[in-house]
Amino acid sequence: MKILITADLYDTDASGNVSSVKVLKAGLEAAGHDVKVLTLSDTSREKKRGNVFYISSFDSSFIYPNTRIGLPKINRLVFELIAWQPDIIHANCELSSFAAACFIRRKLKKRIPVILTYHTIYKEYLRYVRLDYPLIRKIILPHLVRVLSRKLDAFIAPTGKVRKALLEAGVKTDIHIIPSGLNDRFFGETSPDGRTLLRTAYGIREDECLLLYLGRIAKEKNIEELLSYLTSDHLRTMRLMIAGDGPDRAGIEKYAVKLGIRDRIIFTGMIKPEDVPGYYTAADIFVSASTSETQGLTYAEAMACSLPVVLRYDPCIDGVIENGINGFSYHTKKGFVTILSGLARNPALRKKIGERGRLTAQEKYTSEKMIQSCEKVYAGYLKPKYTNRCK
Repeated sequence: MKILITADLYDTDASGNVSSVKVLKAGLEAAGHDVKVLTLSDTSREKKRGNVFYISSFDSSFIYPNTRIGLPKINRLVFELIAWQPDIIHANCELSSFAAACFIRRKLKKRIPVILTYHTIYKEYLRYVRLDYPLIRKIILPHLVRVLSRKLDAFIAPTGKVRKALLEAGVKTDIHIIPSGLNDRFFGETSPDGRTLLRTAYGIREDECLLLYLGRIAKEKNIEELLSYLTSDHLRTMRLMIAGDGPDRAGIEKYAVKLGIRDRIIFTGMIKPEDVPGYYTAADIFVSASTSETQGLTYAEAMACSLPVVLRYDPCIDGVIENGINGFSYHTKKGFVTILSGLARNPALRKKIGERGRLTAQEKYTSEKMIQSCEKVYAGYLKPKYTNRCK
């Protein structure tokens, strides 16, 4: 099967969306499919690397940090993909690369299905781009989602939270729930020596309880809440490692200074993908206060690495986290402090929760499971009854 994957980001940004797309590509290729990726170049010039096609784009950081907009019709590589004649398009973003997917579909001699994995619930990001107005949230965004849905044969939703958001917007198109898969590196065995070496490199004693947040440092991740909770007397011996980078790093550093806990916060900067599992292994507890996730791939990664997770409650963890069984969720500062102080005193409990979390990750988040589910969805739409909707 010839499968074209489209995504605005592929290797220009570290995010759950990018990780999901890369696992999708690798898994489909391993299953014997002919796969190409269309994404945006980080410059105004188009380029190609192997089976990844980068169309020219321009900076749009005035809308949201580190974003770009592409113009597919002016790119020679788009016409090369049209000549390739894909059987199906699996889109992973609703912006420029989706416009390219629609353009390619219109120009093809055969009619092919377009399926979109809906990675982002945009209404949850409005307040971070100063557009959180009732007219936009309640009328314009749902209308845009419905218009989008009419150009698709189906949505793939990573979680029930995303499916609910699509239904609330009035979507009538088919919706299939398929969690994104993890790279196999997260299910490998880790070395205790690696844990010791990494902690030593950052000056962390083995008897210190190390909390880990791993991901983008951005307003929507609500990292300030984690810092404010660490001022509790019950957590004063704990340290927090913030692994990753992002547009709000300077603000988070200033906030840590303001709270008087800067000496307890470790900023690692960007981490190479192959090194990420080692950071989960070096930590004692994974923490996140984000409520903007559609799935929370870092939660699944931590669980796959047997690291107990403590997460602010959000519908995206429904059906995944069994509180006190394979992880913990909290609603208030009191709940957060109680859970963390209990885990810090009980290494045996941390180990038990981590082992159960790993079993959950092995059941739900392997790349094989995602690929098999996607292939089943593709097969259902590869029939001659579909019309060209991208007009």
